[in-house]
Amino acid sequence: MLFWALAILTAIFSLARFKPLRNHLGTTQAVAIFALRLFAIAIAALLFSPISISFSRKVTQPNQIAVLVDSSQSVNTSVRHQVVRRLKQALQKQAGSVLVWEFGEDLKPVSLNEISSQTDGSASLLSEAILKVVEKARPEELLIITDSQDTAPRHERLLETLRRTGTRLSAIILPTNLPTNLSISLSPTQSFLFAGEKANFTVRIRGERLRGRTSAHLRVWRGNKLVFQSPLKFVNGVAQTDVSLSPEKSGWHRYRFEVLPVEGEIWTEDNDAEVLVWQAPTKLRVLLVTGQPNFEFKFAKRAVESEPNFEMVSVASLPDRTRYQQGSPKLMPASLTNPEKFHVAVIIAPTADEFGVAEGRGIWQFVQSGGGLLLTLNELSIRTNGWRFFMPYSLAFVPLPPLPSLLPVREEPVGNQLSNLPKVDVAWAIGSLPSSAHPVLLSFGKPVLVWWQEGLGKVAIVAFDGTWRWVMEAASKGKQPEIHQKFWLTLLRFLADPMKGEKVKMSNTERDLKTPKPPPSELSLPPDPKPVENWAKATGGKVLKPEDLEAWVKELSWKRTVKIQASQPISAMPLPYLLLLLALTIEWWLIRRSGLT
Repeated sequence: MLFWALAILTAIFSLARFKPLRNHLGTTQAVAIFALRLFAIAIAALLFSPISISFSRKVTQPNQIAVLVDSSQSVNTSVRHQVVRRLKQALQKQAGSVLVWEFGEDLKPVSLNEISSQTDGSASLLSEAILKVVEKARPEELLIITDSQDTAPRHERLLETLRRTGTRLSAIILPTNLPTNLSISLSPTQSFLFAGEKANFTVRIRGERLRGRTSAHLRVWRGNKLVFQSPLKFVNGVAQTDVSLSPEKSGWHRYRFEVLPVEGEIWTEDNDAEVLVWQAPTKLRVLLVTGQPNFEFKFAKRAVESEPNFEMVSVASLPDRTRYQQGSPKLMPASLTNPEKFHVAVIIAPTADEFGVAEGRGIWQFVQSGGGLLLTLNELSIRTNGWRFFMPYSLAFVPLPPLPSLLPVREEPVGNQLSNLPKVDVAWAIGSLPSSAHPVLLSFGKPVLVWWQEGLGKVAIVAFDGTWRWVMEAASKGKQPEIHQKFWLTLLRFLADPMKGEKVKMSNTERDLKTPKPPPSELSLPPDPKPVENWAKATGGKVLKPEDLEAWVKELSWKRTVKIQASQPISAMPLPYLLLLLALTIEWWLIRRSGLT
């Protein structure tokens, strides 16, 4: 404000002096002096104003050249080593002018001579690494040396960033070296046994990219003890076998299955897996009960006695309705009102005059507590409603045509084991089933064998009669009654729960099983070079071969000329000061020459 006040006062004073100057010096000289004074005031005003003058100038700058080298495990190491050696030779004169990074699962800057000869990255974050380099360094030229493996692709954003920064991408695509890999799978992962039984597991070993390998070595450990080992041969890349394990005592057992790595295998997290086995302290205990003995009871009893891992007590009635028991002495006396020491109760064709409400209630409570119940029917049992003591459901039984065929229900776990059964004498279709019931066998399209979960236990109803004839038919042919035995033993084993009554619990840590972890895509999926080729094409770069490296380096432009826009305030320029000094000097000279000073 002070300057502008002085400038205005100076202009007014100069205007006031104009008339005396004209009278003394004449009009011409007075106008010249007045004009010089106003010019000086204008120059001074410009120097104090914020006005700037914009202009452009050319500047020579070095080009940013960047190299990104893949160090992940999928890269063919020998070819990568050759390419890196060529790169060092081609750039040895400009080594200090090139920015170099290595990437795998992370990105790290290195010097040209520090590029590692080993590949150990467990991932290949290709697009992520390019994005970081481009956004950080904004290079004019970017060379990537990679096998194109990209375990976390971000293609759309990458291409947009390359175009925005004006980066020209070129690439050398290396061959991939996916390693051999073995993986193991087990079925099932848990097994529940009775004393004397064996745990059966199906072991499947899959081999990928096998190089002349035709076998693998399987081992099974319980703690530090080797309990099984065997070589397995591969057929079409798969080796499979069944392994049976026999726990030495009751309780929980953890087994570890492992397949030994083959040469060149990197990922071994899928080479072993664990299973749990529970063995009950006793054998499977069966309570077999009927009224008056019949052939079904007789041959069912014989089938159970043929299994060494079963313990049984059979209960039947004499003609005077006196009951007698046979079987394992340690399980007698047996009672239907309190059958808790058994695992399965089998009631053969019950009739109303042979059993009572208390026995039915005892058996049903036994099922609710985890026991299994197998109820078979015949015509007398259905006609007298004897089954109602043991089955508090309003079931309906409809007679089917004679000599029914038995067909298993597809994909039903019990039905799959009961295939190829002979015909039976008679059968009844079971209706009004509980909603949770599973049909196992069908005849004329109707369910004749069903089971369902009841409380902690299982219930099964066999609504046909005459399985004892299967034994007679086999004997007439001089064969063992294998079908009959398999039918009964399969049903009993399915209904029995080895954990019944056991309160042994495992902690969450003990329940955690080691399961195979599949290899990362870095080591399992073949890379796709098309995205890299598209990036090079879209940015004006090239897809090079290793022998083209020297020519590519020679074509590079290491410097560039750019125009820089700049601005400078008038007060920072020398010309206004010179003009101001010149105007004041001429004014002083004119006044001095006229003799006024």
